[in-house]
Amino acid sequence: MAVKSLRIIRCPDCDAKNKIPAEKIGRPAKCGKCGSELKSETGQTAAADVYLLRCTQCRTKNRLPGEKIRAGAKCGKCGTPLQTEDLFSGEALMITDGNFEMKVIRSPLPVLLFAWAPWCPTCRTFLPVIDAYAAVARGRVRVGKVNVDANPGLASQYNILSVPFLFIFDNGQLKESMPGAMQQHEIMMKMAHYI
Repeated sequence: MAVKSLRIIRCPDCDAKNKIPAEKIGRPAKCGKCGSELKSETGQTAAADVYLLRCTQCRTKNRLPGEKIRAGAKCGKCGTPLQTEDLFSGEALMITDGNFEMKVIRSPLPVLLFAWAPWCPTCRTFLPVIDAYAAVARGRVRVGKVNVDANPGLASQYNILSVPFLFIFDNGQLKESMPGAMQQHEIMMKMAHYI
């Protein structure tokens, strides 16, 4: 028998505990006792998706409800407009020596960067896994691909001597580097710490 993943949400009116199945998170929910709309611990409705975005200026993490993502959100600390334009692309970005600073270091999301080369058969086999992870992690992780042959500056800066290679960046800093290829579930487990 499969075990269902549940989330417990307290009713703001009657304080009753409500078990919400994980597959129903993202839909409107009402208290089983009093019928009030359930709210999560952040004060948002249980149905609301909440995204964590870093401000590119002051590096503060901001919680942004899904329904307000396109409404010109600003940083709660410094008031700078948050970058939401690439949030829902669902595709891995091509990273170059020229856009690395803006797309990786100043990213509002944690970044998974895949270093590859066109002549590498393992890299070509792994590219669909990276693209599939980019679609699954959209809105939570920015996924990028860098061709080390076309971008020698990045290859030199991060001492990439073999490919494939994975890097995890968060808050503008390199957090982890891993040689070799991984399956999608392994990537998800590695990235869970940064989401």
